[in-house]
Amino acid sequence: GATLGILVQLGNNHRMNAAATRPRGRPARSARPVEETRSAILDAALALFSERGFEGAAMREIAGRAGVEHSLLRYHYSDKATLWRAALARLITEMTANMAAGWRTTRGLPPLDRFKATLRDYVRYCARHPEHARIMVQEAMGESDRVALIAEQIVGPQHRALASVLQTLMDQGHLPRVPMRNLIYMLSAAAQSPERARVVILLDPDH
Repeated sequence: GATLGILVQLGNNHRMNAAATRPRGRPARSARPVEETRSAILDAALALFSERGFEGAAMREIAGRAGVEHSLLRYHYSDKATLWRAALARLITEMTANMAAGWRTTRGLPPLDRFKATLRDYVRYCARHPEHARIMVQEAMGESDRVALIAEQIVGPQHRALASVLQTLMDQGHLPRVPMRNLIYMLSAAAQSPERARVVILLDPDH
C-alpha cells in the first residue's frame, strides 16, 4: 500500500512539473511546423465557412478537421472573427497571385484576347476554389462587417482592375453597352457557376 502511494505521488509530481515548465497561455507543442499548422487550420476554416456559413462553423469542429487541438487553434486565432478574416486573406492572396500571373503573361495582346485569357484564368481559379463562390453568396445574404470587408478586399479591387479593359471592349463593339457593375457581376456569376466549363468553351472553342 505504501509503495503504491509513493508511485502515485511520483506520477502526480511528474505531471505537475511538466505543466509548470510549459509557458502559461501556450498550448502543448505540436509536431508539425507552425506554417504547416496554420495552413491546415485555414484550409479547414475555408471549407467549413463555405459549407455552413460563419455562424454555423464551430471553432472546435474547425480544429478537428484541421487535425489540431482546440487550444492550439485558439493560440493561433483567438476567436472566430479573427480566423474568418485570416481565411479570407488567404483566399484573396491566392486569387490575386493567380490573376496577376496571367495578366503579366498576356501583356501586349489585343484587349479582347487579354480579356478572354483573364476570364479563363478566373474560371479555373473558381473551379479549384469552390469555397470562394460559396462564401461570397453566403455573406451577400446577410448584413455584417464581413460584407464590408469583402466589398473592400475583393469586389472593389476586381471592379477597378476590370473596368478599363471592359470599357475598351464595349467601345470596340465586343461587349454590349450595359452598366459596368452589372456586367462585372454577370461575368463573375458565370465564372463561379457549375456551368463554368461552358464559359471557357464559349470564349474560345479551340482552347
